[in-house]
Amino acid sequence: FAYHILLAHAEVYHLYREQFYVQYKGKIGITHIVLGMFQRTPGNDLVERGMQFQLGTFTNPIFGKEGGWPKVVQETVDGNSKQEGRAWSRLPAFTAEQVERIKGTADFLGVNYYTAFYMEPGTGEVSLGNAQNPSLTPSWESDMNLTFTVNPTWKRGESGWIFLVPEGLRDVLNWIRNTYDNPEVLITENGWSDAGELMDDGRVESLQAHLRAILEAIKDGCRVTSYTHWSFIDNFEWTRGYTEKFGLYHVNMDDPEKKRIEKKSARVYRKIIKD
Repeated sequence: FAYHILLAHAEVYHLYREQFYVQYKGKIGITHIVLGMFQRTPGNDLVERGMQFQLGTFTNPIFGKEGGWPKVVQETVDGNSKQEGRAWSRLPAFTAEQVERIKGTADFLGVNYYTAFYMEPGTGEVSLGNAQNPSLTPSWESDMNLTFTVNPTWKRGESGWIFLVPEGLRDVLNWIRNTYDNPEVLITENGWSDAGELMDDGRVESLQAHLRAILEAIKDGCRVTSYTHWSFIDNFEWTRGYTEKFGLYHVNMDDPEKKRIEKKSARVYRKIIKD
């Protein structure tokens, strides 16, 4: 679906620049959730492969010097498609005109960051998409062919997939800087999940650690210009509903007026902003 998202994004970008920019002087960007990635041993650049699949698929066509799909993504999906017996690749090819139309169509890159993983080599099996082995149904994950693992010492949030790894954010920001000639980056989401306690020390720790990581990335030369914490109040979280809390403010769901109650993290964040 990245193909259609990118084509649609480019058309809206050009429409705005041609018809509305002179009046409003606004910016248009694209946002993607990004995992921090590490590898335990040198060689076989698993991190680069993972970053190109998870982020480069959407960002290389826009921010890459040559545009188009990342080379590793194109070669992998084309090769797997051939082994699956397909007449053409599952990854649609851009025309030369589309490559040029998409390239440069963002004034900033939005990054949603929550956690990181270690990259391990995958099984190497090519998906056949058959009933005998449904786990090998063609997918982004099977093409990437990486196994995600964690450090058992990492602190875990209420969400099973979130671990406290702020150094992963610094790595992500520097990867973007080095890969795409240092575009402007907005941190559009970053947060911590817990069970809803008002003395939310885990969120305070996460907030402070990630802001330090961003500051270090800025010192590295990354053009980070904005930070948005997820979230302002406890909210409905996808399939988890109200069982996981991300807010700086608690919402009393038993109160008909849904009273908002300040958490410790809100006071800490207020002081950080003020100072």
